[in-house]
Amino acid sequence: MNEAIQKNGVRAYIMETIMFFTYAFFAVSWIAGTTLTPQIMEHFKLTDFASATFISNAITVAKIIGNLLAAWFLVKLQPKKAIAFASLLIVLGSGLGVFVTEYWMFVVTRFITGFGGALYIVYFAPIVIRYFDPKRRSTINGINAAAYNVGSIIAMVVVTPVFTWLVTWQNSILFFTACSLVLFVLWLIFGEDFELNQTSNDQKTVKAYTFKDGLKDKFNYVFPFTYAGLLLLYIVILTIFPVSDSAAINPKTLSTVVAIAGVVGTIFGIMVTKRFARRLPVLRWSGLAMTVSAVIMVMTTSGALALAMAALVGFFMFLPMTALVTIPQELPDMTPSKLTLIMGFFWSFAYMFETVAYYLVGVLIDVSGFQAGLYCAILLSLSFFIGSFLLPETGGKTEDQKQAIS
Repeated sequence: MNEAIQKNGVRAYIMETIMFFTYAFFAVSWIAGTTLTPQIMEHFKLTDFASATFISNAITVAKIIGNLLAAWFLVKLQPKKAIAFASLLIVLGSGLGVFVTEYWMFVVTRFITGFGGALYIVYFAPIVIRYFDPKRRSTINGINAAAYNVGSIIAMVVVTPVFTWLVTWQNSILFFTACSLVLFVLWLIFGEDFELNQTSNDQKTVKAYTFKDGLKDKFNYVFPFTYAGLLLLYIVILTIFPVSDSAAINPKTLSTVVAIAGVVGTIFGIMVTKRFARRLPVLRWSGLAMTVSAVIMVMTTSGALALAMAALVGFFMFLPMTALVTIPQELPDMTPSKLTLIMGFFWSFAYMFETVAYYLVGVLIDVSGFQAGLYCAILLSLSFFIGSFLLPETGGKTEDQKQAIS
């Protein structure tokens, strides 16, 4: 085992815990702002709901730019300060939004919050590869992948009681900002710097992987392409599907089932990744099962079958995620710096694709109705299945298999 990992075992888990809850509370703060949209609109004297969509556009732009710049900040500031900077942006964006007097200023503060979150999600990867050995990475990857979902659950449970307790949306947002501030301070205490261009297995220092190198690397296009279709389908199911008329039963119920089954899929995904060394079969057959289940969910006239298919969509949507994010960590000579850049390209390019495709789905719905738009999103979700034939197989033999062969 890596000597540094042995030496910093407890600290590694403390750092991972701080980062997990920082991102979870970013989700809480973000969802709280969305949940309290009517109160915010009233405060800024907005009469049309379309104006509120500027916030969604702000977060989309923040994600694309922030993901791409994450590696630059990591190299310039070094890990401890870069992660602290991302955390501070989350705190400042949320806190300042309470005190601004114009709606455009509020949109800017949401952009700052989103930018911090976009940086933060990329910084999970270098921490995982630096502080956790290959046996533990699949578990940590799966846990990190669930951070936003955990934040969503926390938000659903506490936002309304907090608003009832503190009366105004400003006080409610400040409450969640205070939670993020505590986590920021904890990171300043426990966070640390580490070598960015050192491989995780043999501690060999390799040549820095530059932005220009990343643009030339085919992997950085195939990897986000694979995920983009799944991301599109997930967002369509959570946003467009609930207001459609294209299901055997209430689409809101089916969307909820998809989300709940996703949690179960994540848990099984961690176990599958630990049990089976090969990554691509998990992606391939999960992706195909997800798409087929989605088609049946929309087409069937049976409520029971629609519910069953919704559960399978959520399950197979999240089952392969741990294996997917483990792939770049297993590439040869992987370093924290290189992995950060790869994950930055991954998130940025995936959201670029999703943003364009989501707009096209909306246009198609306007022209031909909800069902046409849903089928388009389902068809594009096949990128996950197709990508499994284009990505490299990074998994090797498990320890049990090695012993059996020898």
